[in-house]
Amino acid sequence: MLQAVMNGLKKSLTKWLLTMAIVTLLLPYLASVYNLSTLSKVLVLYFFLNGGFALAFGYAIRKKGFHFYYVFLQPLVFALLSNWLFSLVNETYGYYLAFLYLVLTFFTYLANTTNDPDENELPVDGGYQDV
Repeated sequence: MLQAVMNGLKKSLTKWLLTMAIVTLLLPYLASVYNLSTLSKVLVLYFFLNGGFALAFGYAIRKKGFHFYYVFLQPLVFALLSNWLFSLVNETYGYYLAFLYLVLTFFTYLANTTNDPDENELPVDGGYQDV
């Protein structure tokens, strides 16, 4: 039973990591190859696609029970690989965008938890006196 749950988590995590590689590495590379305008790259690619992915990834980290340190993964990949190593993103705003992705991922990771599976559990602070 536990092995099936772990395999499901690994499959789901693999899909998210593959999507992250596409959004943070492949799309900026293709934008550089096809010489898209800076405005198009910043608005469409970096704000909408990467920002939307950061929001969805933060939600998935919380909802699917991934480790907390995955919150830092997309900003690190974007800052270190796309911005610093491959220079796919202009340095003047690349690191600011990575910080924005970190904030967006934290936002959805720490957001409303009313529909989390452990939300309706009984507190045990005072013990089970009337149960």
